[in-house]
Amino acid sequence: MNFLAHLHLAQVSNTSPAGNLLGDFVKGPVPSDLAPALATGIRLHRRVDAFTDAHHEHRAAVRCFEPPWRRFGGVLVDMFYDHWLTLHWDGFNTQSLDAFLRENYAVLLAGELHHPALLPDGLPLPLRRMAEQDWLSTYRSVPGLRRALDGIGRRLRRPLELGASLDTLSEGQWAEMEAGFLRFYPDLIEFVRAEVVTIISCNARGDLS
Repeated sequence: MNFLAHLHLAQVSNTSPAGNLLGDFVKGPVPSDLAPALATGIRLHRRVDAFTDAHHEHRAAVRCFEPPWRRFGGVLVDMFYDHWLTLHWDGFNTQSLDAFLRENYAVLLAGELHHPALLPDGLPLPLRRMAEQDWLSTYRSVPGLRRALDGIGRRLRRPLELGASLDTLSEGQWAEMEAGFLRFYPDLIEFVRAEVVTIISCNARGDLS
């Protein structure tokens, strides 16, 4: 999943917004001296990503892309899911998307995150820019989604206009992928509500895997 979904799932699970986003930036074992709220968020992020990648709806969406785009299918579908989450936001949250984003951006920018090894400069620069420049609201439109994909593509080892992948999908594929998201996301919410209980229980026992 991408940034918007992870922020929403932080709200669903009542866990740290920053922690749920840091899963993309913290690799390897979670240090024992990391703030517990951040550690819980990172662990939840990793389990969300594993659940998503293994889900049949996500896999079916990836298969909609032909080579060479299928190589990037996981990234593409995650971004598409954030797009559809903005469009169907009212079905998953009573708070408006704009209000939700304002609150979460403020929390991220006000937070004093620091860890000498993992977060020497505090909030990672991409997350700071996301909050300062309001990236997530631009996902509402297909042109905004295209720009976001092209931005990701420019950061690849071999730069690629990932937004061009949008042009390879038929209307039927697009509609089925959106329907697949609507079948998938309630499963993910249910998973997160159960999984956070497991993570917190493991933390209490000192099982920090």
